[in-house]
Amino acid sequence: MKNQGIFNISFLFLFISNFLVFIGFEMLLPILPAYLLSMNASSIQVGLVTSLFTIGAVLIRPFVGYYLIDNQRKSLAICASAALMIITILYPYLNIIWLILLLRLFHGAAWGVSTTANSTIVVDLIPKTRLGEGIGYFSISTTVGAIVAPSIGILIYDSFSFDILIWSSAVLSLLAVILLQFVYSHNNVKRKKKPFRFLDMIYEKDVWFPALLTVITTLGFGAIITFLVLFGKQKEIDHIFLFFLINATVSTLLRPFTGKWYDKKGPWSIIIISAMLGFLSLFILSYTTNDIQLIIAAILFGAGYGTVMPCLQTWTVQKVREEKRGAANATFFSSFDVGVGISAFVLGILAEWISLEMIFRFVSLSFIVVAVLVYKDYINKSKA
Repeated sequence: MKNQGIFNISFLFLFISNFLVFIGFEMLLPILPAYLLSMNASSIQVGLVTSLFTIGAVLIRPFVGYYLIDNQRKSLAICASAALMIITILYPYLNIIWLILLLRLFHGAAWGVSTTANSTIVVDLIPKTRLGEGIGYFSISTTVGAIVAPSIGILIYDSFSFDILIWSSAVLSLLAVILLQFVYSHNNVKRKKKPFRFLDMIYEKDVWFPALLTVITTLGFGAIITFLVLFGKQKEIDHIFLFFLINATVSTLLRPFTGKWYDKKGPWSIIIISAMLGFLSLFILSYTTNDIQLIIAAILFGAGYGTVMPCLQTWTVQKVREEKRGAANATFFSSFDVGVGISAFVLGILAEWISLEMIFRFVSLSFIVVAVLVYKDYINKSKA
């Protein structure tokens, strides 16, 4: 791009569109299980609400990554946001639980297309010399959107109705479609590409290392979203929402600094230091009994986890050629989904045997593993 600035019109419209998509999708997450329970769904069926959307997202991303190699990315993003709107509107009209679960699979697929396409477009819009900084800024739309959306969804559902929640989500998707019309996305050059192989596309081999780090890092995030509210009730901490609010605020405020740090120094030092902050956050959280300790843990988690994830995404797309950025982004987001899934499953089993305090201490070690692996990679690169 001729303009070496990050905040051009296309970036801003894509940022807002992605923010609306995240709010519209994530605001349904805490409500759909309760909605199915009101329909007398079994515990297995309620669990499938999350599992099926994850499966749909992971399975579709290899196809999206392959498509994005030489096809128009903007049109795919628009179609995905439109699909999210249409699928959302259908929920109140389905009175059979298994039809809702099937719809959830397609909802996850549309989500997988949207997140991959948007993240690939934004990489095209950011100057290569400022990629870390630019992705750091853009990831604010996902971080803040994902954190505020559940509270908005619960508020609308409790104050109004499920139907109002659904239409609110659909309107946000519609606005996202409109905003995407103003995003410039260059036409991809038609390239000769290998025949599609699902197993090859679900895992982009050139980015295996940051993908592995993403899975390990996400274990800590999975512990937070799965057990923090329950932990707060056990410890009688009334303002547990402060953790999510402060985490989002700190990670957002640090993005300009951490993004520039990444672009100047590379991924190694910033990821190692941020991972250690993530370790301290979960370790302190495990001993938390009051709001002050909760705030300290939240600040450290925002600085740690909130910095590591955009750095890993930047590292992922930097490891591939331009035409493979879609596949790289697909691998990154699939690694995130796998990490959350593994965390919920494994830690859910462990929670039957050990306390939540021990859960947080145990999963804090995942950040130590990330720091050690990145340091080892730095040493190997230095020798090479």
